[in-house]
Amino acid sequence: MKPFYEKSVNIPASAGFTIIEVLIALAIFSLGIMAMGALQTASLRSTGNIAQMSEALALLDEQAEQLKALPFYVAPFPSFDPALVAGTHGPDRRGSGDQFDVQWQVVDNTPIPQQNNANLSYINGLPAGNHTVSKTITVWVTRAGFAPRGQDEALAIAQFVKTWAAQIPPMP
Repeated sequence: MKPFYEKSVNIPASAGFTIIEVLIALAIFSLGIMAMGALQTASLRSTGNIAQMSEALALLDEQAEQLKALPFYVAPFPSFDPALVAGTHGPDRRGSGDQFDVQWQVVDNTPIPQQNNANLSYINGLPAGNHTVSKTITVWVTRAGFAPRGQDEALAIAQFVKTWAAQIPPMP
């Protein structure tokens, strides 16, 4: 009896892979790996953009809240806080590494004429005449250093209306 390890196995000559089959399989595998690498690169780029957008939105929200918190008129009446004077303000460099510019534009809306002050006479020092009673404020955030820095290049943009009526004390 022959030992097991010496047993010869008859393998047909056509069995196994040819070098061409192996090269084709490697080429297909390589294409798959390259596609996965491109997907990973795109994913990392997208993640970076999302982080940048999140920071831009946080800066936008911060500036809008600061502008909303300012008093509409300041003494001597009728003066405005410099940040609420009509026109474009900024850019203010902000963000991590000062990579963003925050700007805002203030537009005085059509004032409501007040021919006589009788209905608001309980407010001390309110002169008769026309007063701006609302302002449309647009705030936007762009990448720092891009010229021209305008709303059309904004990473984040918001608009709101600030009214004076909300600050008029109720009638006694």
